[in-house]
Amino acid sequence: MLDAILGLFILVVGTVLIASSYIKVHESTQVGFLSNDLLSFFSNTKIRNLNNPYAGIGGELWVQGDITDADNSLLQQIGELYAVNKIDIAERFIQNISKDAVPPQFNYEVWMDGTLIYPQNPPVAHVNSKQNTRLLLVSRKLTFGIINKTTSSIWGPYKAEVFVWEK
Repeated sequence: MLDAILGLFILVVGTVLIASSYIKVHESTQVGFLSNDLLSFFSNTKIRNLNNPYAGIGGELWVQGDITDADNSLLQQIGELYAVNKIDIAERFIQNISKDAVPPQFNYEVWMDGTLIYPQNPPVAHVNSKQNTRLLLVSRKLTFGIINKTTSSIWGPYKAEVFVWEK
């Protein structure tokens, strides 16, 4: 009886060790959460709630007149800058507001209506890491807005996409 229990124990331990050596699943949830969270941050945070000397109320873009509506979400502001062909400012805007939002082991891109907004001129290492990654996730959302409230000039809808992958 003791031999049977000992034999069964050895078989179970051996099976567990063999099975666990074959299982190596890449953790996709962190990349998925990051992709969704970044797009959610862009679409749910209003300019008026942003404490940022570059992109917030009273910041550099506000003083220059590039941001005029404090009720715009960050995603709407990116879309508005894209609509008025200020893509360089949109790139710096995204870089500034997402500076501490993405951990350093990840790369990300922001696309607006099929146009790469951030980074506009990705370095070779960025492109290579995107091509060689095992897991690349994208989150998408439609965005639209009003350029001029007095004339009711609108822009959009544009498809906003955030690509995230591990380096």
